[in-house]
Amino acid sequence: MTTAPQKFRPVSARSLRRIVGSLLIASFVATPIVWLGGQAQASSTTTTTTYKIPAGTVLNIGDQEQFLQAALTDSGALKGAPYKVNFVEFDSGPLVNAGFAAHQIDLGFMGDLPAALAVQSGLPVKAVAAMLPIGASEFLLAKPGITSISQLKGQPVAYTTGTAEQAFALRALATAGLSQKDVTQVNVALDQLGTALESGSAVASVVSVEQKVEYQQTNPTAQVLATELTVKPASYDYMLATETALHNKAKLAAINDFTVRLIKAENWVKTHEAQYNTDYYVNLFHLTTAEAQLILKAGGTYEYVPLNGGEINALQNVVDLLSNAGAIPKSFNVAPLFSTAVSARYNAIVKANAQVG
Repeated sequence: MTTAPQKFRPVSARSLRRIVGSLLIASFVATPIVWLGGQAQASSTTTTTTYKIPAGTVLNIGDQEQFLQAALTDSGALKGAPYKVNFVEFDSGPLVNAGFAAHQIDLGFMGDLPAALAVQSGLPVKAVAAMLPIGASEFLLAKPGITSISQLKGQPVAYTTGTAEQAFALRALATAGLSQKDVTQVNVALDQLGTALESGSAVASVVSVEQKVEYQQTNPTAQVLATELTVKPASYDYMLATETALHNKAKLAAINDFTVRLIKAENWVKTHEAQYNTDYYVNLFHLTTAEAQLILKAGGTYEYVPLNGGEINALQNVVDLLSNAGAIPKSFNVAPLFSTAVSARYNAIVKANAQVG
């Protein structure tokens, strides 16, 4: 049984999962829970455990723009899951973290900065999966006439505070020896980042694939100054899980099985990109076929990668950049987000489930 997906305006597809402001916010916006999956009492045969997932087990998943749900549904990867999956839609990464704080979700999907700020806020969560882009999905796009990051000094640049877009912006500025203090931030909502360029309120903006395609259709000489692939260190996306869920045998087994299905769904997307783009961008978000084809050409897919320590260094770099720029009061250690035991279990799943290159 699958309910019809809820329709809303796309923010930034695969790079959308970001946060607005600090994690100290007390409220969050979530769409009604969407149910997907089965209740079969069969044991999970695709995970690293032989624990039989009992009937009635439920995973509550914090999603954004149906990013996880769409791939799992389109690919059929969740078919026959021996547990229920409730997808709870959030508008941004900190709102996913607010969902954790409100005990509404067991798992949540977000970018690197929201994951780091979960540590700062003391949320009892651990990283249970990590993704890296194959191809670019985030861009620092400038208005026509600006061709280098160095030209942004003293200029208005749009990115959303507290989000992975902010982390990307700071990394991009650093490639030209600039910091957040060297530009005037235009802090707008995620779905307004492209509009900031159109309105002239910013001379450059961190944008998604969709926003890039839309702006360059009317401004063909606009140049991309940086992408996720041209800045270092790498920008990871994360699945986080509550410690409560990880200490529950039934939910842990379901999380293991769900992780396998996520990998299978992403592998399916890699081999069915045209179909996925049509189903996601045209059918769900009502973009034109031509726009979807441009997005397919401009964007990339993702790969679930092992947690081997590199992600800790990358995440710490984000925190240090923010601290050095005065965006947060002081730096903090991101290591508590990672557990040796949890990472080892996830790495075994990644190894056992071949990725499509």
